[in-house]
Amino acid sequence: MHSTVMRAVSTAAFVAFFLIARGAAEAHVVCGDRVFPATLIMDDPGVGNEFSLPTIQHIPTPSSQMTSTGYEWDKSITQDLGFAVNGDYIQQGNPAPGQSGWDNVTVTLKDELPCIPKHEIAWSIGVVQEIVGTGSKQLSSAGAIDTVGSTAPTFYIGKGLGDLGSQFLRPFAVTGEVSRVFSDSPMLNPNAWAYSASLQYSMPYQMQHIKALNVPRWVGRLVPLVEYSATNVDNGGPPTAVYAPGILYMANTWQVGLEALMPANSTTRMQQGVGYVLQFHLFLDDFAYKDFFGKPIIDKNLWGERQ
Repeated sequence: MHSTVMRAVSTAAFVAFFLIARGAAEAHVVCGDRVFPATLIMDDPGVGNEFSLPTIQHIPTPSSQMTSTGYEWDKSITQDLGFAVNGDYIQQGNPAPGQSGWDNVTVTLKDELPCIPKHEIAWSIGVVQEIVGTGSKQLSSAGAIDTVGSTAPTFYIGKGLGDLGSQFLRPFAVTGEVSRVFSDSPMLNPNAWAYSASLQYSMPYQMQHIKALNVPRWVGRLVPLVEYSATNVDNGGPPTAVYAPGILYMANTWQVGLEALMPANSTTRMQQGVGYVLQFHLFLDDFAYKDFFGKPIIDKNLWGERQ
């Protein structure tokens, strides 16, 4: 493992050790009995206080390979409104030493709408802004990162199947995300549609709300899932898309996940091979210094009381 990746993992371990308090915390996307975990290649349908470090992606390409080590900080402004800031340090591998540097910073503003507890439906609306010029000039000159910014209004939704009669189906949940990506310069970089979805099976839901199974405790914290993400540009070119099967482990105050990144069509297979994404994720709702890290700046809900 590259030294930069090792440094990121060490930093994450230090941050977790320093911040985690005695009490238990919950993932922020809770609707009725359903907890929607943080997924790795798409956003979840809620707003909260979280921190991801590192998110490591490794993608082989026909002539090289790319490894990115990323971070994301999610902070609630009110109980339902929040922002996120994220970025990635990119390393390109070649037969000779490759180029490396920071990708452009991305910021998100998201508002969580009142959920429907009976049907385990959570949803949010938001806008995602890529701020061009904040990344490495070397990578920008090489065409390795975007040289044109974008603005993407986005809709997020999650639906748990706990309201169904089937005991087999109730642990399942689906989430989805749809974005309309408006380029700052469509002549140079066309507008696009981006869409993602996940299918999840929650062992915590099975153990807590259906029937406790005779399995080791750690098995009861697993969430097997598969994600799908695709982008379709307006110029009529074929979409690029990946499948991401993997597994999450949900502890009280943190989560770790690992997924494969598998090309979903011939166009994507021409651009990349099978890679992976690994993420360590902290829930900041019940940490030391939680008045700063884990609470809204304004402790109000724009939609009234939470459901």
